Amino acid sequence: MAFNPLSEKQTERLIKSIDWAEQQLEYPRKQRINAVNQFMGSHHSVGGLTKPVPVNFLKMAVDIYVRLLAPQAPRVFITSMQRELRASAYEFELAVNQIPDEIKLGKTLRRFTTEALFSMGVLKCGIAETGAAMGHPYGESFVDDITLDDYFVDMSAKRIDQIQYEGNTYWADFEKVMDAGWVRKQARAGLSYDENTVIGEHGQKRAEGVATNGTADTFRDRIWLRDVWLPEDSLMVTIGVTSKKVLRIIERDGPDIGPYIKLGFTDVPGLLLPLAPVQVWIDLHELGNALYRKLGNQADSEKTVLGFPGGQDEDVSNFKGAMDGDGISYSGAEAKKLTAGGINPNTLAFYLQNKDLSSYFAGNADSLGGLSPMTKTVGQDKLLSEAAGAQMQSMSQLSVEAISDVFTTLAYYEWNDPIRRRTLEKKIPGADISIKKEWGQESKNGEFSFYDLSIDVYSLQSNSPGTKLQKLGFVTNTYILPFAPLIEKVGGQIDVKRLLELVSRYSDMPEVGEIVTFVDQPESGQAPKKQGMPANTTRTYETSSQTGLSKEGASAAAQQELLSQGDGDSDST
Repeated sequence: MAFNPLSEKQTERLIKSIDWAEQQLEYPRKQRINAVNQFMGSHHSVGGLTKPVPVNFLKMAVDIYVRLLAPQAPRVFITSMQRELRASAYEFELAVNQIPDEIKLGKTLRRFTTEALFSMGVLKCGIAETGAAMGHPYGESFVDDITLDDYFVDMSAKRIDQIQYEGNTYWADFEKVMDAGWVRKQARAGLSYDENTVIGEHGQKRAEGVATNGTADTFRDRIWLRDVWLPEDSLMVTIGVTSKKVLRIIERDGPDIGPYIKLGFTDVPGLLLPLAPVQVWIDLHELGNALYRKLGNQADSEKTVLGFPGGQDEDVSNFKGAMDGDGISYSGAEAKKLTAGGINPNTLAFYLQNKDLSSYFAGNADSLGGLSPMTKTVGQDKLLSEAAGAQMQSMSQLSVEAISDVFTTLAYYEWNDPIRRRTLEKKIPGADISIKKEWGQESKNGEFSFYDLSIDVYSLQSNSPGTKLQKLGFVTNTYILPFAPLIEKVGGQIDVKRLLELVSRYSDMPEVGEIVTFVDQPESGQAPKKQGMPANTTRTYETSSQTGLSKEGASAAAQQELLSQGDGDSDST
């Protein structure tokens, strides 16, 4: 496409439309800040909530979903339908899988997922073409997370594929921008630094204003810039927010995905912005905390005193002054215990129901997070966990699609970089060794479109030592021990020593090596002792079933009991 810079009239209309879109985004941004406040509670920042948040349902649910959806950056598989390119595809795959560690992609994806839970996740992907002024070294690939405070989009569109523009606002070092060769000469004269404030262009509060107040005292002067992506023209326009001047217009060479990758979990019919999970959870969160604060006040106001009949002042004085176990002279009537205030059973029952609903609308968060068993039997609990994962699977699929777009962009720039050279470590099939190979422009065969990229979804899952230990136990009990006789029959052997070494490592218990010891191998000429399981084994399987209420059933029973207690004294003091 021929380079087609904007005319002055087009620039004015674009800036005016962006200004209108920014105003339409004020309410969603305000609601996001309110949710962030509830998420932080009252102890994080000076601009946070004044009321305590004793039961933070939002933090619990957000932590669980981020941990499950984006625990780490995944790996990619790159293949080719052309047989002669499969070796090149494998090397291309090794090269692309080096990028996540270089740019700390895992942390970015976790922030991206968190934003999607609160409003909409946005990533800006590309290759730095303007040097350090934009915060990235020239020629390096980058993936930046963009918050809703900084992101803007054509709000006149009903679907994301119908937008005429989108972009983001950001701070840049003023001196570096003025020294940059890409700034237009006619725009340079009118540029000046901006006050770094937490207040938006139209006076709206930004999320960082929760933690800081007023104008920041910065070390170096900064300028407020705005990148605008025009998908129909494949143009990226940089505009000074205050000066309203166009600093540069470049034609972007990149994949059709575009520089901005979005993640939203629930589409709203006829509207552009998605419905975020936190926007559904927050009402129950706020109600639950209001109820719990009320219960706390009721418990704090509870008072128990002793009542004495009138005219017994001397006996009352003796009683009050006596220590535990003392004997006193007392001729009055027996004192009565008087109690006032205390937790209302109806309020407590309502809170328990709200707590259950909070977990329910969060996709059975208790089950997803493994916070507590849902039932008294393992089999039923597993079924409930799998059912709770249905919503998680849908959200995970949307996340994988967005992350796949990220890797497609990174792979595109990696393939078209004529300068970069990498050292790859290629494993030799069937051997426990690897060789190193230089990978550069001469290693690339064919065209980028000849290769297919897919995300290894299993690599998205947490692979901590504890998780590895669980996997090891599952594989051993499910696939190794039951087939031990067959393994021996075909000449295989279970290396128990190696198994216990892995258990010791993953469980962080070196004491395992002290519990189980192995004798030295027999000398040459002696027949080795046969290892493994005996040929004839006897196994006894015992199954037990515990009867009882599930977690929801126990909670419902408690609510019913509390309500029955509250029927008769709901109007008591």
